[in-house]
Amino acid sequence: MVHPLGDGDPTRIGPYELFARLGGGGMGRVFAGRSPGGRLVAVKVVRPELADDPEFRRRFAVEVAAARKVGGFYTAQVVDADPDGDQPWLATAYIPGPSLQAAVTEHGPLPPAAVARLGAGLTEGLAAVHAHGLVHRDLKPANVLVAEDGPRLIDFGIARALDTTSHTRTATVLGTAAFMSPEQVTAQQVGPASDVFSLGCVLAFAATGRSPFGEGPLHSVVYRVVHADPDLSDLPAPLVDVVAACVAKDPAARPTLDHLLADLTALAPPGQTPLHGGWLPDQVTEVITRQRTLLLTLTSPPTEPPASAGESRDDGPQPRSGAAEETDSRGSLTIGNFSPAFLSVTVDGTALDTVPPNEIRTFSLAPGWHALLVQAPGRRDVLRRVEVKTGATTRLAFDLPKARRAEPHPVQAVTFTESKLRELVFGAVSGLLLVAVVFGMIVLATTLAEAGLPDWKWDETLSTVGMIGLGLGLFLGLRAAAHPSRLTVRSSGMAMTATFLATPQKWSWNSIGQVSVINYGRSDMLVLWPRKADTPLRGANGPDGTVRYHIKGFGVRNAQARERFHLVLRWFANDLYLEQPE
Repeated sequence: MVHPLGDGDPTRIGPYELFARLGGGGMGRVFAGRSPGGRLVAVKVVRPELADDPEFRRRFAVEVAAARKVGGFYTAQVVDADPDGDQPWLATAYIPGPSLQAAVTEHGPLPPAAVARLGAGLTEGLAAVHAHGLVHRDLKPANVLVAEDGPRLIDFGIARALDTTSHTRTATVLGTAAFMSPEQVTAQQVGPASDVFSLGCVLAFAATGRSPFGEGPLHSVVYRVVHADPDLSDLPAPLVDVVAACVAKDPAARPTLDHLLADLTALAPPGQTPLHGGWLPDQVTEVITRQRTLLLTLTSPPTEPPASAGESRDDGPQPRSGAAEETDSRGSLTIGNFSPAFLSVTVDGTALDTVPPNEIRTFSLAPGWHALLVQAPGRRDVLRRVEVKTGATTRLAFDLPKARRAEPHPVQAVTFTESKLRELVFGAVSGLLLVAVVFGMIVLATTLAEAGLPDWKWDETLSTVGMIGLGLGLFLGLRAAAHPSRLTVRSSGMAMTATFLATPQKWSWNSIGQVSVINYGRSDMLVLWPRKADTPLRGANGPDGTVRYHIKGFGVRNAQARERFHLVLRWFANDLYLEQPE
């Protein structure tokens, strides 16, 4: 996960400017950096206690020199290092994406096709490592980066340097025993077949969320790795044979990388390749996109930090004064919350404030591009890259979809309408009214006929009265059906439509002089005034060319719906909206 630098973090290592903290591990802390030419790198800074160990420094220099030779598409290539500095460090190409450990832990196991693509990529990466006489020795989910264009191996060769340091041996090597080969955990000589065993364990973890040798006390895990059969009971059937071959106890019985690559490639659908994208589940791809967006923001030229929480509320356009000139060098970000939940706002990794439901908040920011993270309880968060310009306001509104765990989504328009049940009842009542009127007219005509009217007038009277009843029923039913029941508000204006037969009406904000919601009897009424007194609005049904409708006709019937209705008018109508006092 990408985090801004903390107070104790370095800002420069060697020629690299550091701008974010990526995490840490057994060797030390990891930072995102930028080379003098603008290349992104991941800089690993060795822990002080390791830096004081001469044997570690010697082995670290040897392993780094060997790792520099390894390249290819499936490794994070070592591009620079200083094993002799006060703080030894090494820099590798930066790969945006979570570790396999984080991806599976946070989003669940990968589908079989994605696991096959993952295995094929890692097999090619191991082939690049082995071709230079290296053995990874620490292949585990935390050392696999999941990128949009395929997986990457990291930290190859470094484990052997760490393994020479007595006070890190338990934490660094034995701590990952669940992904080590039997020959490695028993301190025998290891070769390329050891990495194949670890690869089988990694693929099992990717497909099931656990190692095939389980968890628990260290000695129990080591015993199972050396003596027990792997637990592949919940592994998807297509992967069982491949993984079982990889985790054979005898190194000679494990497949070669060429044979393994052919088997894994055959299991992956031809169209789902990293080259064409889409090989990962959507939620993992979203994490990669967020990291890339945040890094693009953090690598922008330094700007002043975002304002602290508690900025002023935006209740509409504010008049400018001469004192405002001193803030002209900054811009504003306004967030509207159309959802029923609190939204947390984070800019460039700094938490600003929460926006209550049906409220608007404005934050002062320095001009430039910023990473905006919006979160809601129990939902996935959404990350957007937004631009703030000097003296201007960038406005974004968010709502929550009904889908479970769906992230907040930007709002471009809001529609208010009667519920489907009310529309159904309304239509049924209109139909029954029509039938009742017609039936009543027929009964009336029959009664008059039985009262002694001549026979020659009976058919004529019945026909005439029936036609009048039918016409009256149709008029009443269609008039009721044509009543507007849908209102859409957007940045360009407003539109009203009916459930059935009314002609749609649209008004641009340029044609409206004022918008208000006025309490009228037992219901609030939406009133639109024309901009020009002598030019009535289209569909005007009130005096002075105004348009008036009770908002309950648009499904606005309770306090929460009214709050949302007022917020929408404040947001889209801006200074045209005159909010009446309660």
